[in-house]
Amino acid sequence: MIDTAAPWCIFAPPIGRSIQDHFQPISEELFLNTRLGTFRGRLHLVPVSFPVLQGESLVIEATVFISPDWQGPNFLGYEGFLQRIRFAVDPENNLFYFGRI
Repeated sequence: MIDTAAPWCIFAPPIGRSIQDHFQPISEELFLNTRLGTFRGRLHLVPVSFPVLQGESLVIEATVFISPDWQGPNFLGYEGFLQRIRFAVDPENNLFYFGRI
C-alpha cells in the first residue's frame, strides 16, 4: 500500500524478521503512532527493488520501521522512500509509475 502520510515504510513481521537478519538498525528503539495503535521498533536502511513491466528496474534505499508487534499491511511510506523518487498512481488501471528524480 502507498501511504504518503506514513513517515516510513513498514512491513509485516515475516519481512521485518528477514530485514533484521540482514541489515543493522540505524536508530535506537522508537515508537510509531498509527491508526492501529502505538508500536515500538527500530529503523533500518534497506534496498527496495521495483520489478517493471516496461523500462528499467529501480533500486532505492528505503528507511523501514521494523516492529515485531506490527499486525497491519505493508506500507510504502513517504519519508525516507517515496520522497526519493518520482511517482504517479493510476487507480483506474491499478498501476504505479516511478523513476529517479
